Amino acid sequence: MTTIGASLLITGEITSREDITIHGRVKGQIRMEEGSLLLAPKGHVDADVEGARVTIHGTLAGNVAASQRIELTPTADVSGMLTSCAVVMHDGATFNGLIDVDRQTAKGAPRLKIAPATSATAMKAS
Repeated sequence: MTTIGASLLITGEITSREDITIHGRVKGQIRMEEGSLLLAPKGHVDADVEGARVTIHGTLAGNVAASQRIELTPTADVSGMLTSCAVVMHDGATFNGLIDVDRQTAKGAPRLKIAPATSATAMKAS
C-alpha cells in the first residue's frame, strides 16, 4: 500500500498496481491497474481517475471510472462524471456532475475510457 502524505503535491500521471491512500494533493491523472484508491478527508485531487474501486472522503474534481464501485462518503465533495456499475453516495456527500451506471463494467473490463463531461447538474445527498 502507498500513502501520499498531507504535505505532498504530485503533478502528472500516477499508475499503480497496489492500493493508494491520498492525504495530500494530486493534479493530473491517476490510473489504478490493480488495487483500490482511497482519497482521505483532507486530500485533494484535480485529476481523472481510473480503477476498480474508488472511495472518496475528500475533494475531487475530475472524471472517475471504476470497474467495480465508486463510493462518496459523507465528507466527499466531488465534481465531474462518475462511471461505474455501482455508485454509492452517502448522506452528506456533495456531488456536482453526471453519473453513468454502466452495467457493462461489471463484466470486468480491465480498462475504462474516461469521457469528458459535457453538461452538469447539481445534487446534494441528504
